[in-house]
Amino acid sequence: MSEYRVSGRYAKSLIDLSVEKNILETIHGDIVSFKEVVVHTPALMIMMKSPIINGDKKMAVIKQIFEKTFNPLTISFFDIVIRKKREYYLLDVANAFIEQYNQINKITTAKIKTATIISEQVVKEVSAFIEKQTGKKVILETSVDPSLIGGLVIQMEDKLYDASISGKLKKAKHDLLNTYISK
Repeated sequence: MSEYRVSGRYAKSLIDLSVEKNILETIHGDIVSFKEVVVHTPALMIMMKSPIINGDKKMAVIKQIFEKTFNPLTISFFDIVIRKKREYYLLDVANAFIEQYNQINKITTAKIKTATIISEQVVKEVSAFIEKQTGKKVILETSVDPSLIGGLVIQMEDKLYDASISGKLKKAKHDLLNTYISK
């Protein structure tokens, strides 16, 4: 079974159970926190993916780190995944959970790349524009890429909107080359 299917099924199970127990927001917070810790602590991910370290030790580490702040359901879920020897997929499960949570709550993420740092006002305007276009709440991730020269690039789901100067220059170059070649 593919990683995507495994992680999607585990995530769906956790979502269904947390909706049933009316603690979806709490579990979502736990999963987001777990993902942040794992992403910023490579040693934890290496340990989780290691076939040499047995599941009991992995679970002991998970409990040591998260048990005091996470909901018992989240800890039990991690225990089940580890006992089933699927801990290799925990980060993928977290990503799938967040994706499914966002679908349920009509939330989309978008990445905005600009040549310079943009103000909060511009971020709010872009966010409002995307929300109006999609009908979904938007979580914006901003980054700076000086190679854009000016303008911005927005990536959302499978769409890319390039309003950067470098993008326009590339398009102009492409158009010129195609015009020259076709004659």
